[in-house]
Formats: sequence, structure tokens, C-alpha cells
Amino acid sequence: MPPKKTKKTAKSDLQKTSQKRKYVKDESEESLPAPKLSPAASNLRHLSHIFSQSSNFTEAFHNLEALKLVKSKTNHFDLPSSASKFYPDNLKLLKITFVGALAEKDVIPEVPVTQIQAIFQKLDKYLLPTIDSETLGNHKFDVTTHTDITSEKVQTFVTKLHDVVINGAQQIGMDETFTDTLIDDLLHKYNDRSYRAFLKSRNHLISKIYIKGSGIVISDPKFVIQKKGKLSLLVVEDKHLKNITSATDYGESQIAAEMLACGSENLRYLGKDTHTDQIILAMRVISTYVTFYKTVIKAEYWKELDSGLPKKEEVEIQRWPAKNGLRAGFDFAEPTDRQTVFEILAKIRESLLVESNDEVQTEAVTAGVSGSNK
Repeated sequence: MPPKKTKKTAKSDLQKTSQKRKYVKDESEESLPAPKLSPAASNLRHLSHIFSQSSNFTEAFHNLEALKLVKSKTNHFDLPSSASKFYPDNLKLLKITFVGALAEKDVIPEVPVTQIQAIFQKLDKYLLPTIDSETLGNHKFDVTTHTDITSEKVQTFVTKLHDVVINGAQQIGMDETFTDTLIDDLLHKYNDRSYRAFLKSRNHLISKIYIKGSGIVISDPKFVIQKKGKLSLLVVEDKHLKNITSATDYGESQIAAEMLACGSENLRYLGKDTHTDQIILAMRVISTYVTFYKTVIKAEYWKELDSGLPKKEEVEIQRWPAKNGLRAGFDFAEPTDRQTVFEILAKIRESLLVESNDEVQTEAVTAGVSGSNK
């Protein structure tokens, strides 16, 4: 007569059976294709990534809000949730218009030549009077054959410029990284290490337009220059001439939304209860064509946004050169226009540095007066 199984043995057999079933189940689940996530589940997965990448809870919360807006496509004010989706009709709701500037000084800060001589001496080797659009447009161009260009940094810069010119001439296979790397190189030439406490170049710095207390438009410019935390110059570029059309006024609709977003972010950065005027500069780069913009967004306009869409106040954005179009800006591939762009960027940089120094001195004086009153 076989021995009776004890309760302990029976329990052990049940555990083995259970584990075997679980193993078979797990194997079958792994062999099945991953289930298609619903939009809500997909958003949840995206949100978990946002929270893991955010440095603090506040930042994560704002990014969560940004995702909700982008997913919603539009908002209660019938505006796109993304600056990149803006069209001229959207600017009418915000009462924003573009005008051609009558003179360079209406857009570009007036800075004495003596103040930009130092940096211009460093950039003189990049002017390259023999390197023009015809030379750069030659597919067989080889910078090493130009014996007058001996600096490796200059050779790299010219090679990047050649890539942009060739990329702009192609009908297929465009790559925006060519323009990205050229702009990044260009901006860093103006950002010496000794000044990075004042001016910082940031890539893809998310900013938002707030209307009636809620963030409704998300801006994601390729490059932004920060002046002590404030957004002062943004760069909007398109990867190819054929990808930008008159339907968006050649990208100006997006520029308007991004300039407004920069001003809105600045107000929150200042942390003041009272509204202040915001001066925002922008640079549009389409292939090798460069256009500059400036706007002064009045305090009264920001007050109206707190209640909804503006009803009375307007924003005017000035453009230099005055004409708008695919090839209406300064052609960076041409020596004369390249020198003009260098000079303009030097003036903007110097102007921002002067403003930063003035602010530091004012803060020091204010702190000294406050200390003496204690």
C-alpha cells in the first residue's frame, strides 16, 4: 500500500503546478505582439518620460500642461496649440502685424564701431572675399584647395556653409542638420566664455504664451540667446527653400508666435506683479538667407492677454531687410552680405552685454542703498 501524501507534499505540488502555469502564461504573452496603445495610454507613457526627464516637479507639471495642449491641436481661442502651426489668420486674432523697417537702426541696435572692433578682428578671417555662392555651389568644391584658408576652424566653417548651399539647391534628400550646425557655429563665435554668465545659447528651449491664465501656445525655437535668464534673441530656421511657402508668409506667422512666447516667458521669469514692455529680437534663416526682426510688446498688451484675446492693443514686428520672401534677406553665401550679418550680430551681442552690465550696476546700487537703510 503506497504511503499517503502529506499535506506539505500536496501543497508543494500545487506550488509547482502554479509556477508552471505562470511560466507557460508568461511565455505565451511574450510571444504575442505588443497591444496597440490607446491615445490615453500613449499619452500616459509620454508623460512618464516627461516626469523622468524633468529636474523638478514644477517643470514636469508645466511640461505635462504643454503636452495636453499639443495633443488638443487647438484651444478655446481657436489658435493652434503649437507656434509651428500658425498662419496669418491666427495673427489677426492676436492683432500682430509685420512691417518692413525704413532703416537698419529701426531693428538693429546702434552701436559705435569702436565697440565691436575687438570681436570683429577675431571674425575677420571668416569674411573670405573669394568665397561666394557660385564657388560654394560647386559640387566639387574642396576647401583644402584654397591655400589662403589655413585655419582649421575657418575650413570647417566654410565646409558647413558649402553643405547648406548644396542642400538648398537639392529637390530631394534635404537635411536640416546642415543649417543647424552652421547656425550653432555662428552663434558660438559671438559667445566668448568670459561673457557666458550674461549671454547663453540654448537649443530647443520650450516657452509658452499664456492667455487668460492658461498656457495655450507652445513654442520650440531651434536656438535662443538668453540674457541673464531673459530670452532676448531667438532664431527660427527652415531646412529648405521649397518647404516654406507664402501660406505662412514665409515662416513669419511662426516667428510672431515665438516672439510672443519669448515675451510671455520673460514676464514670468521676472516674477513681477506689474506688466512691463518686452523687447524681442529674432533672426530667420532660410537656407543661406538671413532676415532680422524686432518688436516692442507693450505692457498694456500683456494686460489684455490676461483677460483673453487683445481687443484694443496691437503688436507690430519690424523686418530688416524690409522685403519679405524666400531670397529677400542677406545672402550669407555672398561675401558682402556675410560681412553685414557678422556686423549685425556683433551689434546685437554688444547691445545685450551693455544692457546686462547696466542691470548689474543698477542692482549693485540698489542693494547698497537698501543695506545703508538698515
